[in-house]
Amino acid sequence: MKFLKVLGWIFIPFIMILFTWKRLSRNMKIVGVTWSVIALIIAITPNSTEEKSLTITAEAEATIVPAVKQELKTVVDEKKIKEDKEKEEAKIKLAAENKAKAEQKAKEENKVAVLEFEKGAYALEDEIKPFIEYYQKAMAGLGDGSVDIFTAYEATEKARDAAKYVQSEFYSLAVPENLPKDVKKMLNEAKSDLSTAYYTKKEAFEIILKFLDDQKPSHMSKFKEEIQLSDAFVMSGVTKILEAKIAVGIELVETE
Repeated sequence: MKFLKVLGWIFIPFIMILFTWKRLSRNMKIVGVTWSVIALIIAITPNSTEEKSLTITAEAEATIVPAVKQELKTVVDEKKIKEDKEKEEAKIKLAAENKAKAEQKAKEENKVAVLEFEKGAYALEDEIKPFIEYYQKAMAGLGDGSVDIFTAYEATEKARDAAKYVQSEFYSLAVPENLPKDVKKMLNEAKSDLSTAYYTKKEAFEIILKFLDDQKPSHMSKFKEEIQLSDAFVMSGVTKILEAKIAVGIELVETE
């Protein structure tokens, strides 16, 4: 019982003093009141601290939390902007790379197309060479008496017919459609010049046939003019092919 009273005075002195007030001496009353006040303050203090903590928490939620949320949102937005920028840059880079690849592919295709045209043009020239050589040998033989006029006439006819055939083939020679406009123009002009060159060469052989018929020296002057004109057109055509090769980036190899 005495132990419970001690506990009461320790933990609830402000209650114990009410029940024992009349039995207490003056000094005990002073001590009891003092301790009761202290105990009461101690009992009230945790509630104040808790209330203060709640107040701080409310203030934090009202001010700090929104700021943190805003900062977090800013970070997220900046990250998204950065990611979007990186994606856009990657997209632009890929498009540039694909464009460069397409351009490089087109350049290589243009080179192949021009070289194929050149190959076709030189192949036509190769077709007429045997007939030209046969004609030249026949005319040389006619000059030194080793070939008769009939053989020379036949050789000239074959050279004329070959020139007519090549002239027609040059006219029909296809120019690749996918080439740049300026390169197509060069090749079209080249085939026109080469076609005209073999037309004038055909005319030159016609004049030789007339010469063999009537032996008039005046025919030889006209023959010389036609041959010179033919050579000029051949040179013009070959030059335009070379210009087309340069235009598509083909390096010209110098020959000694």
